[in-house]
Amino acid sequence: MAVGIDVGIKNFAYDSDGFVTPNPQNLKKILKPLARVQRKIPGRQFGSNNRKKSIRWYQVIHERIANRRKGFQHKLSTIYARKYDAICVEKLQLTDMVKNPRFSRSIMDSSWGAFLQKLEYKVNLYVEAESRNTTMHCSRCGNKMPKSLAVRMHRCDKCNLVMDRDCNASINILNKAIPQELRKLTPVEISMRSMKQEDHVL
Repeated sequence: MAVGIDVGIKNFAYDSDGFVTPNPQNLKKILKPLARVQRKIPGRQFGSNNRKKSIRWYQVIHERIANRRKGFQHKLSTIYARKYDAICVEKLQLTDMVKNPRFSRSIMDSSWGAFLQKLEYKVNLYVEAESRNTTMHCSRCGNKMPKSLAVRMHRCDKCNLVMDRDCNASINILNKAIPQELRKLTPVEISMRSMKQEDHVL
């Protein structure tokens, strides 16, 4: 069984079966105490015990954030790996995405790259699909419906499909990565067919 996954900021993950995983926002929840400790450090005398305590507490908070993030990602990736034989995701250009000052902190807090790495080594078959137009195209009829980031719902004026834009994208990711005719095949059979197609092209 295969599933398409689209990661997001408002919610962490949307899949082609309609399941939505809320974003834990580990950094955002603890940002105020972290900023408070960070402001105290420059005011402490260099080399003093108070400065060392402030630095250590700052490090502890970061460790807690990292551990919570890692625990959440391991739990979610294990759930997907146990439930599905094949997982399809989109190719993310993370270096370009974090350049957007409006979303960079949320993207780094979500740490999608680390989550996808965990999926890749846990699942039987991991497939990446091109991300172009996964949000724009209708997953039912293929009609292109341009929309800005502010528009959270996909509404097709051709087939009248209405659903969350990211859920629609997750279905498109699955359709791009594994075409319908391959869905009933096992991961091994899919890999063998792909190899044969490559040999034929060569």
